[in-house]
Amino acid sequence: MDVSHFRGVRLVWLSLLLLLSANGLVHAQPVDITAPVIELEELAEGVADRTQVFTAQVAEDNALDSVTLYYRREGQLPFTPAPMEALGDTGYYSVSIPTDFTDLRTIEYYVQAIDATGNRTVSGFAFDPYQRTLAASGTPISTSQNTPAEPSQENRIPLLKRRWVQVTLGVLAVGVVASLVSDDGDDSEVVPLTFSLQ
Repeated sequence: MDVSHFRGVRLVWLSLLLLLSANGLVHAQPVDITAPVIELEELAEGVADRTQVFTAQVAEDNALDSVTLYYRREGQLPFTPAPMEALGDTGYYSVSIPTDFTDLRTIEYYVQAIDATGNRTVSGFAFDPYQRTLAASGTPISTSQNTPAEPSQENRIPLLKRRWVQVTLGVLAVGVVASLVSDDGDDSEVVPLTFSLQ
């Protein structure tokens, strides 16, 4: 075969593609580069003989593929995956993990959400997981009735270290960056911007 024959075939395909594009028959599909957002309901303590419930709110602009809790007991090496189930159309996902009253080891965990295009978000990490300590049944979890209640963990965390404040500031920062970018008619390339909250 001649090289000029391949060039001719290539020109025919390019011409056809340009013709279809000019007639509006070929549309570029938007690429989903936005990962899901996870807001974890963190419960720091539980009772060992009760089922431990883990709940997270997950927001996604398209479709979610999966939401998974990875957990282990303190001292174990591998994390065990537990698929989280959607609670209707609320955006909340939940899973229950059974515990034994004789095992008071802390539960270490993190949550991962993956959307339909493969974008992934993790809340907590395998190397720095969230922790839920377990108390024996019949033992008060955090305070006795004779002492005044301590402020909740949420109130002890400084404002700028709270996840909802960090997510809000991240969204505002993206908005500011987007408003500063000007469209001067040149072909510009969109570069995704990712913020990691820890």
